[in-house]
Amino acid sequence: MSDSILRVVDNSIGQLPDDLPKDDVSKLRMELFRRLKKAARKAAKANGLLLYLPVQRVRSTLAPASFVISQVSGEGIGIQSNEVLGALAADRGNSEPVDVDGSQGTRIERVVPPAEDAEGSFSSRRIEYVLPLPDSPLPRWLTVTFSTVGDGDPDSDFTSALVDLFDAVMTTFRWSYA
Repeated sequence: MSDSILRVVDNSIGQLPDDLPKDDVSKLRMELFRRLKKAARKAAKANGLLLYLPVQRVRSTLAPASFVISQVSGEGIGIQSNEVLGALAADRGNSEPVDVDGSQGTRIERVVPPAEDAEGSFSSRRIEYVLPLPDSPLPRWLTVTFSTVGDGDPDSDFTSALVDLFDAVMTTFRWSYA
């Protein structure tokens, strides 16, 4: 994990202006490494299988967003997929049924306030797709959770455009078994 984070940090630091003081570059490098490592640990703690962070700038703008893919197992708890989806929909915010490559799931959208210990943080807009794994002998779900602070306003056009882009990505999702 640390090697991947170091590659991302080195690539990002390489995009900084050459006239930036070396002390500032060192501080930025350490802060970026710390934040990325924290994001990776948080994703792993949430049973994250994959963490996607945009690291390339588009027209000099870096998208302040991420998404995590996790697998949740209901093994041994004796509940059905539709019960889980119904409970999530009732508990987590605005929800709607979705069909993702033939899997009937739930899309949940909410605004999450900044963490109390996070200085200078913004509320984030969070979109979560919860999908039962098709043909699984045990109750298992895949969650794909997108989060963005956008431009600092969870209801702005820019933030909504990032959410729309993520929803478009989810329309391309396909189940594949190796």
